[in-house]
Amino acid sequence: MNGKPRAYLDLVRAPNLFTAAADVLAGFLYSGGGLDRWTELVGLVAASVFLYAGGVALNDVCDVARDRDERPERPIPSGRISRRAAWRLALGLLVIGFGFAALTSTRAAMIAGSLTVAIVLYDAVLKSTPVAPAVMGLCRALNLALGMHAAGSLWTAAAMTPIGLMWVYVASITFFARHEAGVSSAARLTAGTLGVCAAAGGLSAIAWVRPNAHLGFLWLCGLLIVGLGYDGFRAVRRPSPPTVQAAVKTFVISLILFDACIAWAARGPLAAMLVATLVLPAVVLARILRVT
Repeated sequence: MNGKPRAYLDLVRAPNLFTAAADVLAGFLYSGGGLDRWTELVGLVAASVFLYAGGVALNDVCDVARDRDERPERPIPSGRISRRAAWRLALGLLVIGFGFAALTSTRAAMIAGSLTVAIVLYDAVLKSTPVAPAVMGLCRALNLALGMHAAGSLWTAAAMTPIGLMWVYVASITFFARHEAGVSSAARLTAGTLGVCAAAGGLSAIAWVRPNAHLGFLWLCGLLIVGLGYDGFRAVRRPSPPTVQAAVKTFVISLILFDACIAWAARGPLAAMLVATLVLPAVVLARILRVT
């Protein structure tokens, strides 16, 4: 795949779009949504995917000066897409994403609006500050909450446990990846790895805050911790950009399995399998398109 289509798929990080959809699907299933409400689910997934795509396109627009030095192969600094075209695309995708949420419900619109503000603040203002990992974690936590929008309350222990752990997971990835194109310290990589593993292990708390949880999800949590820890600590031992970036790719794609654990805890293994199927297209596209 070459030319403009490849450039635009790279710009929006096409493999990662499946992780955004997985957040919403897991949240929807966790909060009691069923496939009989498929139109609502489609609207929420569309909102999430468009908001994510717009957010990462805006990220590249804002990062173009640094990318000329560190990531000249990216679509904008390489000249495959103009900065103006990328800016227009990012704005359009964010507006469309919010529109899908607004068509779903007022509550979904409120969550999507908060997510849009967090995305813009991260990309345009806060990415180079110490609070950047926390803000990126908030973006993903809100994305999961978007799927849960129909729940009675998001401020219960049952709802806030997966939302909070999603925040920890993604904040840890962001902290880990802060210097992925350059020199990463062993301390930073160790802390980030421990953070993602702790978040995956923390999903076991769902068994205590959610009545009648399907405990089989604990096996998937264990496998997830092993995979995350292996790639993360391999980067600690060999902190070169390719090794660190490979670990970041694993962490990002594994968000789908993180979401599958959430779905399994609430609705059983079939729900987890439904979410986990999104791994396949994500992994296939990740072989030819950028993830970070």
